[in-house]
Amino acid sequence: MAIRSSFSRIERVLSFIHSHLDQPLSLEDIAEHSQCSRWQLQRIFQQQTGLNVAQYVRELKLSVAADKVLLGQSRMLDIAYELGFNSEVSFSRSFKQLFGVSPKQYQRRGTRVGLRNPIVIRPEFKANKKIDTTFLQTHIEYREAFTVYGLSSPIKGVLSETPDFSSIVPDTWLRLFDIIEQQLPLMGNMLGVVDTLSLITEQKSIRYWAALELAAEQLQSLQPLLNDGPLCRLTVPAQEYAVVSYNGAVNEFSQLVEWLICDWLPGSGFVSIDGYELESYGKITSTITDLKHMEYWLPIKAK
Repeated sequence: MAIRSSFSRIERVLSFIHSHLDQPLSLEDIAEHSQCSRWQLQRIFQQQTGLNVAQYVRELKLSVAADKVLLGQSRMLDIAYELGFNSEVSFSRSFKQLFGVSPKQYQRRGTRVGLRNPIVIRPEFKANKKIDTTFLQTHIEYREAFTVYGLSSPIKGVLSETPDFSSIVPDTWLRLFDIIEQQLPLMGNMLGVVDTLSLITEQKSIRYWAALELAAEQLQSLQPLLNDGPLCRLTVPAQEYAVVSYNGAVNEFSQLVEWLICDWLPGSGFVSIDGYELESYGKITSTITDLKHMEYWLPIKAK
C-alpha cells in the first residue's frame, strides 16, 4: 500500500510539474503542492524515477525552450520569460550547460539534439511480462550518419502477427560472434539495426543487422572479413530519434519497444518514420545475453 501511495504522490508531482513549466517552479513550490517536505520529495522522486527534481524541471524547461528556439518565432528574451527564467543571461547560461552551445548557436545548427521529454508512467503490463521499469523518460536526439559492420537477416518484428525476432535476432548475433571470435576483444559498441526501409513485401519482413560500431584504428583487423566476406558494411543516414533507456534482460527488451511505439508515441507530438531503428547494447563483448544497460532509438519527425 505504501508503494502505491508513493507512486500516486509522484504521479501528482509529475502532473503538477508538466502543467506549470511556464512558471519558476522552485523546489519549495513543488514540495508544498505534494504536501511533503523538500527532503521527502527529493527522496521519493529520486527513488521512483532515478532523477533529481530540480534537474528534471530544468531539463524539461530547457527542452521546451530549445524547440521554441528552433522555430525562430520568438525573441530569446521572450522565450526565457515564458519558461520562468529571470533573465536572458540566466537562460543562456543554463541552456549552454545542458546543450553545450548557446541558444543562437543551437538555432543556427537547426537540429534537435539532447531534448528531454516528460516522464510518463507505463501502463500495467500483463502478468507474464517481466519488464520492471515503472517510470520511463525519452530523449530526442539527432545523430549524424555513421557506418557499422556486421551481418543481417530478415525478421518479422514485435508488431507483426507472427513475430520471429526472438529466435532470429539471437541467432544473427551468435553467427556474428562466431565470425569475429579471433578478433576479440575489439573496442567499440554493439548495435542492433532494424532497417524498416528494406521491407520484403512477399515475406512481410524487414532486415535486422547485428553490427559493430568501430573506431577507424579497429577496422584493420576486420579487413579480411570485409573484403572477402561474410561481414558487410551498412551506412546509417543522419536522422532524428526518440531514445529510451532500459536496464534489464535482453529478452525483455522488446516490451520497451512496444511501450515506446504503442503508448508513448501517440501523444508525444512526433510520428515514427521509416528508417533505421537502433538497439544500443554498449561495449563489445562475447555475448549479449547478460543483464545490461540498453537504449532503443526510434526514427521520428515532428507532427
